[in-house]
Amino acid sequence: MKKILLFISACFLMLSCKKVENTYKAEITIKTENEIPIPNANVRLDVPVDGAELYFTQTNEDGVAFFEIPAKAFYDVKTWKGTWRGCGYVEFIKGETVKKTVYIRTWGDPLNTCWD
Repeated sequence: MKKILLFISACFLMLSCKKVENTYKAEITIKTENEIPIPNANVRLDVPVDGAELYFTQTNEDGVAFFEIPAKAFYDVKTWKGTWRGCGYVEFIKGETVKKTVYIRTWGDPLNTCWD
């Protein structure tokens, strides 16, 4: 009986331990200044360092792009759709899904300071 109780206790302990999350995730939402989400917008993450990884995707129908990277990093976010442009940054944090919103504006908008 003691062996069964010990076995059940060991199983309970192994199942109750929280798994350590080793991923770095971000959920980036692209919107206009009027809070309208932009589907199918291009989103690029990069770091201005030689040899750094470049990540690229498009937003879904809700204007959201998902990224998962292997290590902690700060990335510049650049987004565009047609003549609309936007930029920002994101910091990936271990075990969390970081949520960030990037606003896009038309290319000729004087408040759009992204890209030359």
